[in-house]
Amino acid sequence: MKSVLLAGAVVLSSMPAQACIKQAELKADQLRFLELQLKVAALKCRFENPRFAALYNRFVGAHKGAIKASRWPVEAYLARQTRMNMDAYVTKTANRISLESIDVDGFCANAAVVADMAASYADPLMVMDLLPVQYRTPRPVCKKGLPPTTAATGGAGRIETIDR
Repeated sequence: MKSVLLAGAVVLSSMPAQACIKQAELKADQLRFLELQLKVAALKCRFENPRFAALYNRFVGAHKGAIKASRWPVEAYLARQTRMNMDAYVTKTANRISLESIDVDGFCANAAVVADMAASYADPLMVMDLLPVQYRTPRPVCKKGLPPTTAATGGAGRIETIDR
């Protein structure tokens, strides 16, 4: 039984550093997703709605500081959880949005409404549920007040907190 517990502890301790996304990283990731979806829509919908570029630019102008600030938490998350850099993340996310948008009826019209609303709100994340291509949380959200990952060390049933 001891060897089974020890083997379990080794497996847990060799798991990726921190199997959750911090709240600040989640909000930054959501903002990046929103901005990328509107950017994809601005390119994809420019012939259907020639005003879309102006809607996108209005959104970026209204939230430029928050968009810029969202880079660092996303990069911290990527460094901790993946082997992906920011360029690869942006490309992968934009490709996902572009591919999934093909199956969304009214993608351009819906994205235009979202862009207009997001530019008007103090908190652009208020429109997340309205996005034509839905956001998916990449990892479970870390619980407040608890360390992100715990693992048994195998010593007399002791649990050691590993904060990464």
